[in-house]
Amino acid sequence: SEEQLSFLRWVSSYYLTSFAKCFDVLAPGFIWNANKYPEILKRFEQLKLKKQKPIKGEMKLAKRISIDLNEEQQIAYEKIRFATLSTSLLYGVTGSGKTEVYLKLALDVISQGKKVLLLVPEIALTPQMTARFRAVFGEQLCVMHSGLTPVEYMQEWLRSYFGMCDIVLGVRTSVFSPLNHIGLIIVDEEHDGSYKCSDMPCYHARDVAVMRATRQGALCVLGSATPSLESFFNAQNGRYQLVTLTQKYSGQTVECHVVDARPEVLVRKSDQKRKVIKSSYIDFSEVVFAQVILEEIEKNKKNGKQSIIMLNRRGYVNYALCATCGTPLTCPHCAVTTTLHQKGEKEICHYCSFTTPTRQSCPECGESKFYLKGAGTQNIEERLIQLMPALRVARFDRDVFTSQSRITKILDDFRLGNIDCLVGTQLLAKGHDFPNVGLVVILHVEDALFLPDFRSAERTFQLITQTMGRAGRGAISGKVYLQSLIPNHPLIENALHLNFEGFSKKEMQKRMMGWLPPLSRQILLEVSHRKIEKAQGCIAKLKEMLIQGWKRDGITPEQVRLAGPFPATISKINQLYRLQICLTAAKNLAPQKVMPFELLQSKEFDIPIKVDVDPIVFL
Repeated sequence: SEEQLSFLRWVSSYYLTSFAKCFDVLAPGFIWNANKYPEILKRFEQLKLKKQKPIKGEMKLAKRISIDLNEEQQIAYEKIRFATLSTSLLYGVTGSGKTEVYLKLALDVISQGKKVLLLVPEIALTPQMTARFRAVFGEQLCVMHSGLTPVEYMQEWLRSYFGMCDIVLGVRTSVFSPLNHIGLIIVDEEHDGSYKCSDMPCYHARDVAVMRATRQGALCVLGSATPSLESFFNAQNGRYQLVTLTQKYSGQTVECHVVDARPEVLVRKSDQKRKVIKSSYIDFSEVVFAQVILEEIEKNKKNGKQSIIMLNRRGYVNYALCATCGTPLTCPHCAVTTTLHQKGEKEICHYCSFTTPTRQSCPECGESKFYLKGAGTQNIEERLIQLMPALRVARFDRDVFTSQSRITKILDDFRLGNIDCLVGTQLLAKGHDFPNVGLVVILHVEDALFLPDFRSAERTFQLITQTMGRAGRGAISGKVYLQSLIPNHPLIENALHLNFEGFSKKEMQKRMMGWLPPLSRQILLEVSHRKIEKAQGCIAKLKEMLIQGWKRDGITPEQVRLAGPFPATISKINQLYRLQICLTAAKNLAPQKVMPFELLQSKEFDIPIKVDVDPIVFL
């Protein structure tokens, strides 16, 4: 429609990507082959005549007749419903019942003959959210994400296109769903980095959702227990309405403990001299858990409650280090170490998917003894099974996500009490509602805190707070144990006390000193090539032309800064050397002013330039 084309022009203009390249985000692949239309439409007509098949792997909940809000939820609902601003930030502590507010708002909007778009950040969250909305809206709900079969995806997309549903629920790409007459867009867990696309156009689904709602005169609700500093800044400055939920719906409390892991883990003498000891330096040959945590897991099981253990590192061992010369096993295609999987018998690169049986000798010196550094979720699962044979343990990370049915099976088994302890990565921290969880264990968040990225503190705070939020959601209170090598770090204190305001205030002061977002705008430019000299020549030329353009347009050093060129943190991926330039500019300068689009189209460059407007990752 003209409305969609107009919106796509905005996406193209803001994210500095050609209009033609933006079309791919508008619809799935089967739409672009016009020769298949008769076959597609015939299949769709047949689907319409039959009773709609349930999507494989969906969770089932009993049908709900009404949505009953408590007093705090009702106030939040009314504030959003009758807001003068189109965008509201629903900042509610974990377990405060944000989903109930979403449901009530959706009921209202649909009763007015309008449509609802609901975004969740991960496929892992779709079973639970789908079940809760399906219980209220039944077949009015349409679900779209990559976990569906091709036939299911085609059916759901066409149902939304032909107006056969009132609500579309999906992940990032669903922000471009072909819905007409949208009255409400909900972005759940709005802080989540999964909403950012890493390929051009490098759009952020949250920001696109806000713009789409504004253009269509719809309400937009951004929900989170740990809002992004960008959204919180917008709320404090009057661009968004701030709506808060301060109480857990269950009314339960959560008891928090920090465990100092330093006396219990094995760190080599050479590593002990470092100012900061990360968990990736630890030789996990014997101890993974502090003794008190094992005791708490045992006690929790005896009390008939379930446990969650979160370690944000998949695989078995983080990396292997030669005991003789100190050389780690690395990927031959990327500038990263390989991660050991399958009890340490297989090496995998998490960037290019290079896989090999674990090498038995050092590529540098030929010696065969290795130190195994840093544990992963596979290792944690195995240790628990060894230490507590009676404990029923399962794992929840990307390595076990073979299908939507598999995700739902694990979550259903845990919810039904067939699993005592669920071990997983940050995917476990996101919005799951498990009423019988009495214990949450968070292992070693310090590595993420020291990444070379100014958002590392914000992400670590969000990860701790969100993981803590899985405890105390039902009729029982909860305990949280955080095992760390930096137990006295102020960020950990703020997170465990749910002091988001205190954290955000300090973090904003740091951002102000560095003129960093949300106080400025950033654009990350990247050039990659198999020959590093070629990439260096291209990016040097780009820098020169940028500076010339700013001088010509009268843009001053007070309005824009340029850092680089420099190698990316991961300087080579899949045989391509990566060089970057980071532009930081005043908020009132549109991206097209900072990085003129005609410059990207210049024949001076024979290497594609990746442009990431509002980047959130610098690795």
